[in-house]
Amino acid sequence: MRRLVHFVLWFLLGALVGLPVGTYWMNHSLVRNADAIGQLVEEGTVDDFAKAQYRNADSESARQALQYAIQTHKRMKGTGQLQGKAEQIDLAYCYGELSLLEEAAGNSDLARDYMQHAVQTLREAGFKEPKDPESCIRERLGKEPFVDATAPRKTR
Repeated sequence: MRRLVHFVLWFLLGALVGLPVGTYWMNHSLVRNADAIGQLVEEGTVDDFAKAQYRNADSESARQALQYAIQTHKRMKGTGQLQGKAEQIDLAYCYGELSLLEEAAGNSDLARDYMQHAVQTLREAGFKEPKDPESCIRERLGKEPFVDATAPRKTR
């Protein structure tokens, strides 16, 4: 009987100490994970919107959306929670799309600057293709339609 009492007392002591610590740890972990998932969803949504603008909208709207996507990627990179290879590749293609838009608009210096950012970001992501990163960016983005920078703006 005495063993049973000791066992029950040790169990209750463990529960009294373990439950609050475990509850705090789980809640803190879940909040941190929810925040990271929210940031990931935000980054993906902004990136998808920028890509849709690049394919379907006028050049100024596409430019603004891509610049906002780049700002969002940089902000997320600053938090350090999300910056994985996929996010870096998305950021590189945002720079690449912006470069092609500026090139089509005749802003060659700005286009070159954006392309250099795209290449550098791809290298940071671990790009290991045998071809030049710039040619890979141009090849991939060349398969996607983009707005004609010289086309008149749509009016509604």
